[in-house]
Amino acid sequence: EERVQYKEHRRVCHINAEQKRRFNIKVGLNGFESLRHLLPSLSQNPDSKVSKAQMLQQAGEYIRTLKNERQQQQEEAEMLKKQIESFNQAISLYQNQLPATGVPLPCQRANHLRENFDDYVRTRTLQNWKFWIFSLLLEPLLESYNQTVSKAGLDEMCKTVLVWVEQNCSLRALRPGVLDSLRYLSTTTNILSDPSRLPEEATQAVTKKELVPRFKFSSEHQKDR
Repeated sequence: EERVQYKEHRRVCHINAEQKRRFNIKVGLNGFESLRHLLPSLSQNPDSKVSKAQMLQQAGEYIRTLKNERQQQQEEAEMLKKQIESFNQAISLYQNQLPATGVPLPCQRANHLRENFDDYVRTRTLQNWKFWIFSLLLEPLLESYNQTVSKAGLDEMCKTVLVWVEQNCSLRALRPGVLDSLRYLSTTTNILSDPSRLPEEATQAVTKKELVPRFKFSSEHQKDR
């Protein structure tokens, strides 16, 4: 009886071992099939015949290629980060070099100038919607004009106008305001996704109470000056 049990035990073990062997073979074959689909050189040529050794060799080469590409991308990302940091430092340096000026003006005069500006923008935009885009570029200049030019007298006005032109109308001074204006246009309209809607959006903008946005840049930029 013990011998019968021993033989039965061996038979069961042999069956289990054979099933495990066949399973491993099947998994291995499926693994190579999956590997074929992952390798571009083989997946693009499904009818090509290659041995498992060749497939493994190509897989190794593909892995090395991916590692090299990943390393290059990391190096490029690090280089771009350093460039961004350098640009930010340069921008801060240039802005800090601007002289500090600014003449406080009565709020009533500033409001009156803003109302005239908004009325003019509304009228011109209804005639030609493209003028609304131009008004976005003018808005930072309006803010700096309000804060710089004085009407205490003709001589004072002429002097402060010249100061305003020198400090706010150069390319170096205009670029940040233009950048903010374009950023506002890109984030508050559909100019990037559906440019055909821009004329309608421009018309809608001038019918609102606040025709042109008060950019944060304008006030902060003037404070830095």
